Amino acid sequence: MAFLAVGMTANAEEKNENVMLNDANMVTFAANDDNNGGGVKLGQGADEDDNWTMHFAVGVDIPVSTGGLDFAPFRSWDINVTLLQYDWTPKKSKTTLSAGLGFEWRNYTLSGHDNMFVKANDLVGVVHRDGEMSELSSRVHTVGLAMPLLIKQRFGKNFAISVGAQLNWNYYARLNNYYEVGDHEIDDLTKKIGQRPITVDILGIVHVAKGLGIYCKYSPMSVFKKDKGPDFKSLSVGFYF
Repeated sequence: MAFLAVGMTANAEEKNENVMLNDANMVTFAANDDNNGGGVKLGQGADEDDNWTMHFAVGVDIPVSTGGLDFAPFRSWDINVTLLQYDWTPKKSKTTLSAGLGFEWRNYTLSGHDNMFVKANDLVGVVHRDGEMSELSSRVHTVGLAMPLLIKQRFGKNFAISVGAQLNWNYYARLNNYYEVGDHEIDDLTKKIGQRPITVDILGIVHVAKGLGIYCKYSPMSVFKKDKGPDFKSLSVGFYF
């Protein structure tokens, strides 16, 4: 009985040591876990260097090279959801390579309430509103698949910079004119507006805090195809999670 008691005590002590060691390893792993890229961790790959994550970005669109058109940035939005992103960090490295797939929603709203997008003869132009219209809001809206490719360099526990490109397949677009005529509210939608189906963005992200970043995204390609609509390009800035 004495030998049995001693054996049980030693076994319990060994288990407690293993639990403490496992807890310490978990704490160490959590401390070293790369979370200054933000997002939601969906799972881990074959080893500790691989991660699957989800990310969100929301910002304002500031169209540039507009040819004289005036847009309202704070009524123009850029929303991005990267549903699945693969992050690979080489061992003992502060550099992470990422590739993702998600969706991009963008809209570009004309400033003021006097001008509107109109499609005629398969071309999109901007015209002055009819005198009977009031509370006019006119915008171009696009939806696409987004495929970001990024390289991130960490400079501290909660600071990193990511740069790369985002390939977009803009599979849907429309014009949206909302206005009032007397007591009637009218929401006029026009599809098949000749958007450029494939665009490439230059993307930069500054990760300034754990889980939070500020992004800037510029598309050197016009929103519309050549000779299909106004020639302007997209610049957006906002928050990245």
